[in-house]
Amino acid sequence: MKRSGALVAALAIAVALATPAAVAGKKGKTYEPPYKNGPSGGDSWNHVERDPESGQMAVTRVFPGFSPVVGCVPEPSGGWGMFRVKHDVKQPVSKVTVTFDAALDPYAWITVGARDERGEWLGVEKLQGPFAGSGKLTARLFERPRVGNTIFLEFGLQLGDACPQVSFAAASFPSIKVR
Repeated sequence: MKRSGALVAALAIAVALATPAAVAGKKGKTYEPPYKNGPSGGDSWNHVERDPESGQMAVTRVFPGFSPVVGCVPEPSGGWGMFRVKHDVKQPVSKVTVTFDAALDPYAWITVGARDERGEWLGVEKLQGPFAGSGKLTARLFERPRVGNTIFLEFGLQLGDACPQVSFAAASFPSIKVR
């Protein structure tokens, strides 16, 4: 698994070189790095690398599979990692948009969403690979937070689980906007 660290670092550098500039809008609030590390997880077959100072993230998974008599026993915990931004609601919020530059294999996702103070999702959206390039992903909130509340914007990468599997996702997140 230590060799995958070098691969992850190389992918993160390649993604960083192609990072687009953040675009500021008239309405809403835009956040740029540094971010906070949010939740992450996965089993021992995953490697999650996050740099909240630059907004870069990479997740790799190398799972060889273990063949029983018939088929392959899947491992149920693909890797994932999120960045997190605390947002004090001062005006109505209806959506959250993350800007990214990414390379995703077919079993990788970019995720963006917002949670309330209790950790409940207010809205979430995912983009599944394969994907290579720049883009924006918007999560429309199905439950709107009240002015005066605090919400947490979470965005990052997730891998599926399969048997056997070699999977990766790398992204740079130059901005996230609340509107």
